[in-house]
Amino acid sequence: MIIDSHCHLLASRYEIPVNEVIENCFAENIGLLLNIATKESEFNEILEISRKYKRIYNSVGIHPHETEHLDPGIYDRINKVILENDKTIAVGETGLDFYYNHSNKKSQIDAFEKHIEKALEHNLPIIVHSRDAEKDTKEILYSYKKNSDITGVIHCFTGSEKFAKEMIDIDFYISFSGIITFKNSLNLREIVSIVDKNKILVETDSPFLAPVPNRGKTNMPSFIIHTIKQISDILEINEAEVEKITSNNFFNLFKNIKASSIS
Repeated sequence: MIIDSHCHLLASRYEIPVNEVIENCFAENIGLLLNIATKESEFNEILEISRKYKRIYNSVGIHPHETEHLDPGIYDRINKVILENDKTIAVGETGLDFYYNHSNKKSQIDAFEKHIEKALEHNLPIIVHSRDAEKDTKEILYSYKKNSDITGVIHCFTGSEKFAKEMIDIDFYISFSGIITFKNSLNLREIVSIVDKNKILVETDSPFLAPVPNRGKTNMPSFIIHTIKQISDILEINEAEVEKITSNNFFNLFKNIKASSIS
């Protein structure tokens, strides 16, 4: 089974209907998708899709780009979604982005910490976005790890080898996207080769970051097969083994789903 551990299935982001996007990925043996919300206005659509499709789950959170003018009531809304929807299996996408700085640093850090607290409250993993923010991301996660069992995934990993190892040391997972297929991503491919196989996930982040040979197009969950092939080449194992490893890792992290429940 192939699992896309991070995608954004929202009608406004695709040139074709979302149901066609989903059916195309199921035709490519993608057995499960985790659909990610990045702002409150996306919650209802994300939830509706997971209600409609047995093999699509969701996570709710606020992207660091959106934190500067955040309604404080958003955390009550996230709490309500988690309590009322058993297919909401994680908190996020949250984290820090000091590359674009669409929101100020203070608001990003405050929102990140509140998302972590919400994840701990519900015993759910957290989905972390980190760009040009390794030091702060590490300090925040390590501070919570001292007194809790917080875990999660650094999604669409583009960081340093040191950061990857630091995250694995606190039982976080590392998710690789189509970026590893890009010509200029040699360093990232080297990180794939040294990361503990039991901590690797694979994702598309669709509709963004389409892998080679589809770079420049709107990314689709069905394109995940190219990222899997790249990991297969890096690790010198067959693609079926990559699928097995990354699927097992997914179920080990997102414990609210049982593999048998989607067969």
